[in-house]
Amino acid sequence: MNDLAIIRERLARSLAEAPARMRGEASESLSTAAAYASLGEDGSWPDIDYADRQRSHWAPALHLRRLLEILQAARAAGPGSAEESDRLSAARRALSYWLQRDPQSDNWWHNDIGAPMVMGQILLVFGDDVPAADRAAGIGILARVEIGMTGQNRAWLATIAFMRALLTDDEPLARTALGEILGEVRVTTSAEGIQPDWSFHQHGPQLYQGNYGTSFIETIAPYATLLEGTALAMSADKIETLCQMLLEGTNWMAWGDLLDYHVVGRFITCPQRSRWESRDLVAACQHLAAASPKHRAALGTLHGRLTGALAAGAGEAPSGNRHFWRSDFSVHRRAGFYASIRMSSTRTVRSEQCNGEGLRNYHMGDGVTLFLQSGQEYVGIFPVWDWRRLPGVTCRQADEPLPILSVGRHRGATEFVGGASDGADGLAALHYSLDGVSARKAWFCRGSEIVCLGAGIRSEADAVLTSINQCLARGEVTVGAGPGHEAAAAGQVYDGWRWAHHDALGYLALDGEGASLRVATQTGSWQQINSNFPDEPVSREVLSLWVDHGVAPAGGAYAYAVLLGVDAAAMPARADAPGFTVLANREDLQAVTFGSDLLQAAFHAPGALEWPGGPTVQVDRGCLVMLRRTEAGWRLYVSEPTQTTPELTATVGGRSIAVTLPSGGQAGATVSLPV
Repeated sequence: MNDLAIIRERLARSLAEAPARMRGEASESLSTAAAYASLGEDGSWPDIDYADRQRSHWAPALHLRRLLEILQAARAAGPGSAEESDRLSAARRALSYWLQRDPQSDNWWHNDIGAPMVMGQILLVFGDDVPAADRAAGIGILARVEIGMTGQNRAWLATIAFMRALLTDDEPLARTALGEILGEVRVTTSAEGIQPDWSFHQHGPQLYQGNYGTSFIETIAPYATLLEGTALAMSADKIETLCQMLLEGTNWMAWGDLLDYHVVGRFITCPQRSRWESRDLVAACQHLAAASPKHRAALGTLHGRLTGALAAGAGEAPSGNRHFWRSDFSVHRRAGFYASIRMSSTRTVRSEQCNGEGLRNYHMGDGVTLFLQSGQEYVGIFPVWDWRRLPGVTCRQADEPLPILSVGRHRGATEFVGGASDGADGLAALHYSLDGVSARKAWFCRGSEIVCLGAGIRSEADAVLTSINQCLARGEVTVGAGPGHEAAAAGQVYDGWRWAHHDALGYLALDGEGASLRVATQTGSWQQINSNFPDEPVSREVLSLWVDHGVAPAGGAYAYAVLLGVDAAAMPARADAPGFTVLANREDLQAVTFGSDLLQAAFHAPGALEWPGGPTVQVDRGCLVMLRRTEAGWRLYVSEPTQTTPELTATVGGRSIAVTLPSGGQAGATVSLPV
């Protein structure tokens, strides 16, 4: 048996056993048995609109999925059985109908990737149990596809060509297709795909670890075992690159079986999509673990978290702080909680709308800050979200619809966007400018505490608001003002609170700007954010906390902290003694100290900071600085958010330190130096 025959047999067997599904298909609830029973004599299903041409949830895609499921049932029944014979007969009718009808979508993806991909899988599972004319016609659909595009789209197109090569015993085509597929397994700074910080880009420099990134891993990881022992085997360096992307990138962005909503792009407006995305990684973990003994243990525990066998923060889950400088994205997590900050700069795409999805994503790249512990905090909230009050965002308040961001084109407005981290803790900062509103925003993360500062908030005419959080109201909300506290009543607005508590999250108002809180029923529909879904009303009880800066603020500010994993009973004491000190919250400088061992500072311009009890810090250009006391003495951590400067000078306690900054794909990364 030659190599192509070995690979074809392996792939056909794995496809026969894998759950059948197709991206972008319309929703349905038919079981395989029901689909088999309802198949018409002509090979069609009466509930499928074959004339549908929708760009996203394309109805005819269901036909191919059901066909593949019936084929899988036939193979599971066992060779020569009556059930196998009956199922194969039904599958042949369904295949013949599709080939005669040849449905088309108005979205190129379904015509060039979605349908041909499943057609190739169907033909491989059929093997010789299909009429020669239909087999040839099916291969003809695959032959329409040309390899092109970039990133995951290119990997999909090349995979279709590879399946065609297996079906036609075309080794030159197989080698060409594999070259294209595995050619995408590389770190790049000039194209879509895997970035030097292990984040993943698609549709320009846009963070897409979910959907396109998970599809990338899902598509390519099986080749690690599929090709093993053949002349076409995947190289060790390609396997290592995939493992690094999964463990050092995606792993950091997953909380249990949930992928961070930030990393699924426009698909945040699809119900449960973040959990579906994580399911795509389960088999990938198994394939890569089989091919990489070095990472087998880590991949095994990731597999456990994705499947729910392990708790979200268990099994050597990432713990600490990481800033993905190529994607303007920060993650701060421990065993019991997960928080993330999504920003955008002139280097990165903010978000996108495409195929009727992501219709209100306008502010998703503007400092949205999400807090996860149980993983239920935002499940199903998106149709009722006030999309001008996204957690962490400072923006104008208006009644008109939010603008639409087209595919991969809209970047942030400023260069100064970045983060600094020592691996355990870190800070992030954003120069915000959009729709006539500007602000200096910074997040300071240490342990279970995140201090959020805003300064220089300006708008010429509009009302401006900073949202602290907007999440599902799950259980009692406690509000503390002065010496007392009370349970928040639904529908009532609480102004001027000192502290608040809900769902193991504590909130501290750190200045006199007047933070507000409300628990109320909010109503919307999935169609308002994704035109592919029904316009049926959806209502949820929502907790909102915010700071109102009024109309046309001229130098407004905010200061609040979020404490993760805290009991309500501890909040009065934390309000009196928070455990950190805000040293500065100005347009040129924002800084926080945590005890006497850690300073975090966002220098928005050259300047100096006097730290009572610690060394004075001075820098000759804008940058982000951390200073941590260790057993060996002070250690300095520096990053330069504009990613344009080769070096800067920091002076710590009178000692001048020349800091050589990273360049190329490492520009924006943190530099660590002893003091």
